[in-house]
Amino acid sequence: MKLGIEFEYLLHDGDGRIRDFTNLDFPDLEDFLAHKPGRDDPSLATGDLGIKAGYWYLEGDERFDGAGNFSRLAVKGVEIRTPPRSSVAAASACLLDIQAELAARLAQRDLHLSLVGFNPVTPRYEFSPPLNAWERACRDAHPEYGAAGVSTLSYGPDINVSFPDWDGGRCLAATRRLTFYSPFMVPFSFSSPFYAGKPWEGLSKRTFERTWRRPSAKCFGSAADRRLSPLMGAARLPSEEGRIEFKAYDAFTDLTLLEACCHLVAGVCLAEDLVGQADTPDKALHQLAATRGFAESRIAHGAALVLARAGRALVRHGLADAHALDPLAEYLAQGRTPAHDLLVAYAHTGRMYVDGGLAAPLPRPQAAKELTAQPCPF
Repeated sequence: MKLGIEFEYLLHDGDGRIRDFTNLDFPDLEDFLAHKPGRDDPSLATGDLGIKAGYWYLEGDERFDGAGNFSRLAVKGVEIRTPPRSSVAAASACLLDIQAELAARLAQRDLHLSLVGFNPVTPRYEFSPPLNAWERACRDAHPEYGAAGVSTLSYGPDINVSFPDWDGGRCLAATRRLTFYSPFMVPFSFSSPFYAGKPWEGLSKRTFERTWRRPSAKCFGSAADRRLSPLMGAARLPSEEGRIEFKAYDAFTDLTLLEACCHLVAGVCLAEDLVGQADTPDKALHQLAATRGFAESRIAHGAALVLARAGRALVRHGLADAHALDPLAEYLAQGRTPAHDLLVAYAHTGRMYVDGGLAAPLPRPQAAKELTAQPCPF
């Protein structure tokens, strides 16, 4: 197995003020961060505009002039991506190394990394200036741009996995499986219980607004493979063929949870006894999960089934030991999500994000008894 992580961060300054498209200067910050590691790494694509070069880059909504020339980025934050590694542990270690270098660089401008799934202060992203005719035509032709009002406010990782010798059909089956079981996987990452400067009515504003508007998962293959499904994208590099990308998690607030949820993605891909398949995310189930989490019995039962079968698949294929998913089982047994931890911290500190990146996790919940999967209709 190969695994890589793309991880988005919100930014704040030394006074705790959120820094985003409302108060960041894109050209200045882009120039400041331009000298970075990984610019010549052949395992990573750079995108059409060359903005996404190296192991970190600014993330946000790309704007163009009337002739279609890139003009600026409405910056929502910064993203780190690791090159593919041979294990979850190796990928997370690489992420921490890059994060440390990026954090040191940003500190020179009094900017700091924040962990949260949805911008807790800025309530909306509006096009300023309004979209021109070229931009409107481009967004009409490319549906992935259609949710910019939400994606420019939300933060979450892409977990990329690939398995040797898998053909396009097998990759697509795993992608459809991830799409089907996404509502039962995402609560383990919930980290967006705030909106417009105060607690929101649920646990994941990001999932409620974003996940069903965008694919939960995608895969990448050859031109022939692309005809199999809209979930199959074009591989930009030969090494991208067979890549499966899970996109539905909130930003993780804890490295241990990130690692466990990376294992969960791999386990679901391998668990052929998880028979559910879907081409589009289930809006109702994602919104139910976003508001109620594991307090909703259908979400809790589905999560238990996924943990049990994904865990067995990981052990069967020699990718992890029997305890790889224990941190997730603990949350599920307690009916909690990371959003609950954020709300507890907020009650004591008034802070709506985790300061300092993945090296500074929230306190973990108390250990729980081992969870036994309950019957589930899927």
